[in-house]
Amino acid sequence: MLPTKQQIRSEIVLQRNALNVQWLETASQRLVQRFQTLEEFQSSKTVALYKAIAGEVNLDPLFPLCWEQGKRTCMPVFNRALRIYEMAEVTRDTPFRTAHYGIREPIEPSLLKMQEIDLIAVPGVAFDLSGNRLGRGGGYYDRMLAQFSGAAAGICFDFQVLESVPVSAHDIPMSHLVTETKSVKVHNER
Repeated sequence: MLPTKQQIRSEIVLQRNALNVQWLETASQRLVQRFQTLEEFQSSKTVALYKAIAGEVNLDPLFPLCWEQGKRTCMPVFNRALRIYEMAEVTRDTPFRTAHYGIREPIEPSLLKMQEIDLIAVPGVAFDLSGNRLGRGGGYYDRMLAQFSGAAAGICFDFQVLESVPVSAHDIPMSHLVTETKSVKVHNER
């Protein structure tokens, strides 16, 4: 019998909590290098990144790398009134605060339309090689990605890539999968 979404989440959380800080830093750096080799990254004008929490891949070095290349960056910010995430531009001077779910967000977000973004780095609990993603269970990224037509790269460590991830009708598949050892262009319905 296949594991449920909650069983997979619990198992991956245990593995992420056991990660050595040095390993996490080194693996994140390797993934950042690999992410930059994506054709979609190289041709992008606006890239959506995120601030890592609880054992996620740390993409912080990508912000200044994007700015050096003349790319705009943005990241999700939580809209409490609508209970959705929206994308806000991030610059060198953006001040942050700790917000919803303990995630760092711009204090005064300058929102971007999803159509302005070329590439989104998407965190997740687990992925499979078909581009399916298992998130934390709130559906926030799936709702954002439903309005997005660019490239969506699932960002995770190798141990988070499973043979199969359970999917629901509203789940949006990734177009790429990037880990510390590989990047895969996924063929799916997106």
